[in-house]
Amino acid sequence: MITDIESFIKYFHGQRRRTQWMIDALPEEKSGWRPWPGEPSSAELICRLGATHLMYATVVVHDYWAVDDYPEAAVSWHAAQAYLRAKTEGALDLLRAQPDTVLNAKRTKLDANIPMSAWRFLMMMLDAEIHHRAQLSTYLMLLDVRRPRMDALSIEAVQASLKAK
Repeated sequence: MITDIESFIKYFHGQRRRTQWMIDALPEEKSGWRPWPGEPSSAELICRLGATHLMYATVVVHDYWAVDDYPEAAVSWHAAQAYLRAKTEGALDLLRAQPDTVLNAKRTKLDANIPMSAWRFLMMMLDAEIHHRAQLSTYLMLLDVRRPRMDALSIEAVQASLKAK
């Protein structure tokens, strides 16, 4: 359960930083590449991510759903990254202005029309961040581009350490 907005934002920034590592690893000339027809390009993925951040922050703060027309922002890799930064900061600015009590306010879940605590939507925002980061990681793998390491300690390092004891 998320109990205060500032702690959420600090944690969220850590997740965003990890996603940014994936974004930074992608060669600009490959930003329009699609693994197959109908799949979004990397530029479209990060625009979608920025729109998602703002969508969830808006439902938490205002209890209505708003989705920006994000595909138009994917005209270039630089424009897509600027869009992601602007929408993410806009989302966090919306949240920063709220008292922590908003986290327990009931908000309407769109697909089931049932009320849920607002903090659950912030968890969904984190889920979306991690999901899109995994997509970007997969794109990098398919493009044969070295992916940044996300884990601080690998399972192999732990296994080796345990065997050495």
